Amino acid sequence: MTVFKIILVIFAFILIFVGVLTAITPVPFGLPLVLIGFLILATVSPATLRFVRRHWGWLDRRLKWLQRKLPRWMTRSLRKSDPHPDEEEKEKEEDEETEPAAPSDSASRARNAENLADILRRRA
Repeated sequence: MTVFKIILVIFAFILIFVGVLTAITPVPFGLPLVLIGFLILATVSPATLRFVRRHWGWLDRRLKWLQRKLPRWMTRSLRKSDPHPDEEEKEKEEDEETEPAAPSDSASRARNAENLADILRRRA
């Protein structure tokens, strides 16, 4: 682990700690701080966040709820840190990894356009 990553992990824990302390104030500044801290922690060290999620069930439930609400591209690090991934999510991740790349050459694009034109002609 590099020095920069260690500094980011410490910064994330400080944000989480300050966020928990200020969450009980009348103006809830603590909740965004906790969220930002966990997102930094998930990005820098998914193993550390996995350990925390495994031992704090309430946090794991909240982060799973957040995973369902946010777009997939934002929750990629949270999914990596999930200590108990659902079977459906495992299948989705496997599908994403095995999904073929988009055609890059012009010949395959032309074939795809011809196939699309044939399908549209048949439907008409």
